[in-house]
Amino acid sequence: MENEKKKGLCGICPDKCWIEATIENGKLVKVEPDKDSPFGRVCPRGALSKEIIYSKDRILHPMVRIGKKGEGKFRRATWEEALEKAAEGFLKIKKQYGARALASYVGTSGREDGTMRAIAGKDAFFQHLGSPNDMSCGATCFTAANVITPITTLGIPQGMIQADFENAEIVVVWGTNLKTNSGPGRLYEKVKEAQKRGAYLIVIDPRKKGMGMEADWWIPVVPGSDGALALAMLKIIVEEEKYDKEFVEKYTEGFEEFSEYLKQITVEEMSDYCGVDCEIIRLLADKLCSTTKAVLSVYTGIEYQRSAVQNYRAIQILWAITGKYDVEGGMYINGGRFPTAKLKKVPEQNQPIGSKEFPLFYGIVGQGQFSEIPKAVLNDDPYPVRGLLIAAASPALTYPDKKLWHKVYEKLDFLVVNERFMSEEIMYADVVFPATTYYENQIPVSSPLFGWKLRNRIIQPLGEARNDVHILQALAEKMGFGEAYPKSDEDTELWMLDGNRELLEKLKCSEAVMPQKSPVKYKKYQTGDLRKDGMPGFPTPSGKFEICSKLIEECGYTGLPVYKDIRGIKELGSKEEYPMILTTGARSTVRFASFGPAVREIIQLEPYPVADINLEDATELGINEGQKIWIETVFGKQPFRANICEITKGCIHAPFGSGGVNMLGEWKETNINEVCSMEYHDELSGFLLYKSMPCRVVLAE
Repeated sequence: MENEKKKGLCGICPDKCWIEATIENGKLVKVEPDKDSPFGRVCPRGALSKEIIYSKDRILHPMVRIGKKGEGKFRRATWEEALEKAAEGFLKIKKQYGARALASYVGTSGREDGTMRAIAGKDAFFQHLGSPNDMSCGATCFTAANVITPITTLGIPQGMIQADFENAEIVVVWGTNLKTNSGPGRLYEKVKEAQKRGAYLIVIDPRKKGMGMEADWWIPVVPGSDGALALAMLKIIVEEEKYDKEFVEKYTEGFEEFSEYLKQITVEEMSDYCGVDCEIIRLLADKLCSTTKAVLSVYTGIEYQRSAVQNYRAIQILWAITGKYDVEGGMYINGGRFPTAKLKKVPEQNQPIGSKEFPLFYGIVGQGQFSEIPKAVLNDDPYPVRGLLIAAASPALTYPDKKLWHKVYEKLDFLVVNERFMSEEIMYADVVFPATTYYENQIPVSSPLFGWKLRNRIIQPLGEARNDVHILQALAEKMGFGEAYPKSDEDTELWMLDGNRELLEKLKCSEAVMPQKSPVKYKKYQTGDLRKDGMPGFPTPSGKFEICSKLIEECGYTGLPVYKDIRGIKELGSKEEYPMILTTGARSTVRFASFGPAVREIIQLEPYPVADINLEDATELGINEGQKIWIETVFGKQPFRANICEITKGCIHAPFGSGGVNMLGEWKETNINEVCSMEYHDELSGFLLYKSMPCRVVLAE
C-alpha cells in the first residue's frame, strides 16, 4: 500500500499545531509541519509521535485490579465487565455515603478535547448524581492568573483580552517563556515580528533561558516577588503623578485607598524583596510610562506564589493606570458587552470540597479546590469522599507530597482511571480504561488563533482504546444518565458545537471557520460597549476598573493588591538556614507536565533532570557543571544535576512532573514537588507555592 498523507492537528499535547502525517498500511510513520498553514509546526515531542503512540507502555485494553492497591497487578477485562464494575463501585458509594462522596478530576495531558466539559465543565460527570465535586487541573494551573485575576479587576476573563503586538512599541513578557509555552511558537513569532518593526522587548523572569536571550532588556527577579516589583513601580508612578488622570478619576475604583497603601511601603523595601535595584525599577517605570502602546504577556509563572492573585492584580493595575487597556498597541478587549461579574455563592448544603476555604476560587471558577481532597478522603473533612474518577492527570506527581496521595488512593473505596500510559494513579486503581490519543479522535476544536477546526482522525484507535467522552458516555449509561453524553462520532461533533449543524458542515468542507470579528473600537469603557447595561465603565460590581476589588472583599479579604513575601512564613525556615529561593516547573520543548519522562525516546533528548543555578552561587558552593546536587527545604531534599546558567542570584530552578513509578533513569529518582507542601498556598486561589520556596543547595557526596 502506498503512503498516504493526511493533514490534521498534532496529537501529543493540547496546543493544536497543524501537521501533515504520513500513513503507511494504516500506521502513522511520520509527522511534519503543515507547510500550507501559518500554524504548521512540529516540536521535538511532536516529532516523536510515532514512538509515543506505538509505545509498548500504551494501555490498550480495559483492566481490573487483581492485586493489592499499589502493586499494579491487573488482568485484562472486557469493556462490558470493566464498565459494570466501575458503575457498581461508584453507585455503591453513592448509596452508602451520598453522591457528594464521589469526585472527579481531569488534567490536560493528551486527553480528548471534550473531556474537560464532560468531567468538570457544564456537563460535569458526577453532578448528574448530585455531587458538587467534579474538579480539574484548573485547581493548580491557569485559573489564578487567567480567570480570577482579570475578573477581579476588569470583570473580563483573560481570553477576551488580546495583546496588540502589531501596533505595540513595547512588549513585556513577564514570567513566561513563549518559546516553550505558546504551542507552535505563536506568541513568540508575534513578539519577534514586533521586534522587527522596532518594538522594544522587556523580559521579566528569573531565568534568561528562552525569552530572556531575545530581550532588549532582561530583568532578573526573585521568584514569587513579581508583586513587589509592580508595587514599587506603581509607587513611583502614583507619587510622581505619571498616571492617566482622566482614566483613574472616571473609570477606577479604590485609587485613594491604594494611594494610602503605597505610602506604607518603600521602593527600597520592595527592591529588597524582588532583587531588582531601585534605579532599575525607576528606569523600568519611566519606560512603561513613555507610551500607552505596550503589551503584556503573562502566563502561569506568577501563579504559584504566596500572594499570587494580588501580585498579578498589581501588574494589571500598572497597565490600567498608565492607559494601556483597550487602546491601539496595548491590551485590546475583544467581544461584546459583558454581564456584571459576580460570585457563585457557596451553597449552604452540599458544599464542594475546598469551597469554604477558598470561596473566591469557587465563586469565579465554579469548582471545588482539589488540593483539599486529601483531607476529605483521609479525615472526612468536611465530609467523606470515597470514590474518585481521574482522566489524563496525575495528582501524585503534579501536586506536592506523593506519599500523601498514595495514602489517599489507598483509603478510597473505589478509583477509576482513564489513561494512555501507566501512572501512579493506575497502581492503585480498581478499574482502568484505555483512552485514545488526539491522533485517534475526530472532534471539533477551537482556538483564539484560527477559530473552529475539525480535528480529523489520523489513524484508527489502537487496541480497544476509546476517546474519553465515549468512555464517560458508556459509564454514564451503566449508571443511569447515558443520555447526558454523545455516543457516536457525529453526535460528539454536534455536542462540542452545541448542536450547530451548519457550523459542522462548514468545518467538514473547510480548513477552519473563524467567528466574525466585530469592528475594532478602542476605549469601549467610555462608550458603554463593555457592559451589558450599556453604561460606561467595566463589567465589575462597581462598574469601574477595580483597584480595590469588591469580589475579593466579598470573600472577606482585602481588595487591595497587598504584597506578602514568602519569607514572612516563618515555618519555611530562616534566610540563614535556607538562603535561596526555589522555583519549579518551567516547560521544555520535550516534556509536558508529568508527560515525557516515561517515554524512552523523549528521555534520550533530556536524559536527566537538571537544576538551573547562577554562576556566582555555584562558585560559592563549590558546584561544577553537571555535578549532582541536593535541593533541600524544610520538607525534604531531592537530587538533580547542576546546570550553571544566567538566572537570578540566590535562585534555583528545577523541573517538575517526575518521580513516577513508570519513569526512566534519573527521572524516576527525583520529584521536586516532594520538597514543596500541600499546607501553604495563595490565600485567594488555593494555588500551592511551587515557584517560591525557601531552600538550600548542597553538593551531593
